[in-house]
Amino acid sequence: MMEAANVFSRNIQAWGAEKQTQLAEARILVAGVGGLGSTVAEILVRSGVGTLIILDSGRVDEPDLNRQILYTRDDLGKLKVDVAAQKLSAIHGRTTIIPINRRLEQDASLFEMLWHYNFQGIADCFDNFSSRFVLERLLTPDLFLVHGGVQSDYGQITTIKKNMTPTLHQLYAAMDDARAPLPVCPQIVCCVGALMASEVLRNLWRTPQLLNTLLIVELSDFSFSKIQLTP
Repeated sequence: MMEAANVFSRNIQAWGAEKQTQLAEARILVAGVGGLGSTVAEILVRSGVGTLIILDSGRVDEPDLNRQILYTRDDLGKLKVDVAAQKLSAIHGRTTIIPINRRLEQDASLFEMLWHYNFQGIADCFDNFSSRFVLERLLTPDLFLVHGGVQSDYGQITTIKKNMTPTLHQLYAAMDDARAPLPVCPQIVCCVGALMASEVLRNLWRTPQLLNTLLIVELSDFSFSKIQLTP
């Protein structure tokens, strides 16, 4: 196996050996390995996060190929978690990938199974509100959830913590899942996914930037704005 000091030498130059060690000991649940999840998971692996639990029940299909960077036409029809686990594991071999091919639903046994992995935080990469609202129920006061969402060339990111920030239910109480697939361009997925991964790292280092703050990204005019949220 390659030496961690070599693989992550540029990371260590950027943020130091102590933070790199913290990442090596970290465990993150990536909920959804579609567009956002593919980008988030790959960046977390390349950053040196020690364990990723990836949760998804989908298979790769043709419309995924415009924005889901872990997949190619050779993967069509395959389970996303299987393909993602294989490709993420091949990057440098220093991240343990735990694939879970399940649909998230309100199920006590599934929650217990997920909690068994002792993750410190969650990356919400789902593309529907019903799954996000169930995902939020996994939160305990000790955990963080980095939420991201995209549509067309627009996106948003925030950190959710139980009893410290508004919940996803409160932020999106009036939202329903779309009946038809939403328009999404590849550049907003990669941009928001990279920002989500950065916020996951900052949460692991206990320096979150988007606690009680919603970051809005508009690629139509290259604008970034922040909305302060009331707990």
